[in-house]
Amino acid sequence: MTVLQPAFAPERRIRVGVIGASGTGWGRLAHLPAIATIPGLEVTAVSTTRQESAQATAEEFGIPEAYDNADALITSDAVDLVIVAVRVEHHFEVLRSVARAGKPVYSEWPSGSNLQQTKELRDAFAAAGVHAVTGLQARSTPGMRYIRDLVRDGYVGRVLSTTLVGAGGPWGDVVDSRNAYLQDDALGGTMLTIPFGHSIDGICHVLGEFESITGMTAIQRPVVRLEGTDDAVTKTTPDQVLVSGRLANDVMISAHYRGGRTAGTSFQWEVNGTDGAIVVTAQTSLQLSPLTIRGASAGEHKLRELDIPPTYRNADPSLSYAAATVAEALLVLEHDLRHGTRFAPTFDDAVTRKKQLEALRRAADTGVTQHLGASNRLDQDSSAALSSRSSNGVAVG
Repeated sequence: MTVLQPAFAPERRIRVGVIGASGTGWGRLAHLPAIATIPGLEVTAVSTTRQESAQATAEEFGIPEAYDNADALITSDAVDLVIVAVRVEHHFEVLRSVARAGKPVYSEWPSGSNLQQTKELRDAFAAAGVHAVTGLQARSTPGMRYIRDLVRDGYVGRVLSTTLVGAGGPWGDVVDSRNAYLQDDALGGTMLTIPFGHSIDGICHVLGEFESITGMTAIQRPVVRLEGTDDAVTKTTPDQVLVSGRLANDVMISAHYRGGRTAGTSFQWEVNGTDGAIVVTAQTSLQLSPLTIRGASAGEHKLRELDIPPTYRNADPSLSYAAATVAEALLVLEHDLRHGTRFAPTFDDAVTRKKQLEALRRAADTGVTQHLGASNRLDQDSSAALSSRSSNGVAVG
């Protein structure tokens, strides 16, 4: 953990500007409700592509400033922290402007359409000397923090292997017109980067990073009909992702993500060890729907449900699950900004994840196992520094 000088005094509310706050956007549906429940944060500005929609959101939430362009919000003297919740292909341009303004940022994942953009953004924020966080929210969920502690505390013994099966709804044969852009591989908002990327990041946060990876991808439904119409778009991004590899500490991993809605398994993640197992199921993915956690430890021969202890929950219980997940992540960011810590996932973490996803694509394209090295092995000796709770009660691990 890196400790830096705190930027905001405890008694000062951090003023937040949300870029991408239209009626159906993630900023409007998740970030604004989440921030409204966090006493140390206040939204002072929103922006969308139209003044009418920005003004409507501002009036609904009682926000002083509304803009029809991102730059006006970024440069506003009323904004300390910028949240970027726009479509993936716009991340790079908007985030470069935030870096130039020298303001800390929370960017929704994938924080750039490709690895090169993500590296450039990481370097830009490092040069500006401000904190840049990427929205890998699965790490912050109470369930994932609880699972991480279970594994670290030896619930399953030494981890031997892990398996994942998941489904990406928007990448089947029918898609809502608002999500048609997700079918274009070049734009960066794909099944590989979004649901698979979020899930794999959470798993790696618990078990350690990839050391080697092999994979296959396919586009099995190349034509996608726009829901409620006879129109169609061409899919250029994989709707089947099959992965095998080795994580830190010699943990073997296999994962399969399939595009489209399914009556079968929507999400299941299993961790097997020398002394037990943990099985996690969800309706969609690690960060979008509640987790059901079952486990069996030493001497147990049948899985039993494991309730997440209340101490892992910091977000307001009245929030929807999606908004609560964002609130958990923002609480960690607020802690970082006030205490000079770096618990929230940074753009360094975004680059690590993009490197792994790029290695998967290379492995699929070439049929050659990609070796990522052992630089990200879990440091068991540092577990005290990365405890699941901080002194002020906000979960940070």
